[in-house]
Amino acid sequence: MIVKRLEGALLDYWVAKSLGLKLLAEAPLSGERHDPDSGHWHPDNYHPSVDWSHGGPIVSNEWYVIEDILIEWFGADWTGSKAIMNFSLSWFMRAYVASQFGDEVEDVAGTKFSLSQSRSFLAQLPLDTRRGQRATMSHF
Repeated sequence: MIVKRLEGALLDYWVAKSLGLKLLAEAPLSGERHDPDSGHWHPDNYHPSVDWSHGGPIVSNEWYVIEDILIEWFGADWTGSKAIMNFSLSWFMRAYVASQFGDEVEDVAGTKFSLSQSRSFLAQLPLDTRRGQRATMSHF
């Protein structure tokens, strides 16, 4: 899948993978916020492509790499791009993923999906269900 086309939960998945976060198999409690220091994520409460409290620290830490990718994609005048002006955080996250994995990534879900389909998305991912531990993706 072309990184520039990633969106929604699939983009959030690749951001989490870029950061080395482990996927929680159990959904967080209703209203439970993502803990950025936990080393884990779940599609019900981790949305770095649309939530600045999740994506902002990545932008802050990786700005120069992100900017280099945006210049490569859009040219030196990337700040004037209407797409970036309207959806800046999503573009910043796409650029971050590209900095980690290149311009193409594996199509994990096989199709586009929305955040409302996160449970079916989770069902497609291999989870580590070792006894006595919370289930997480083993290589995530």
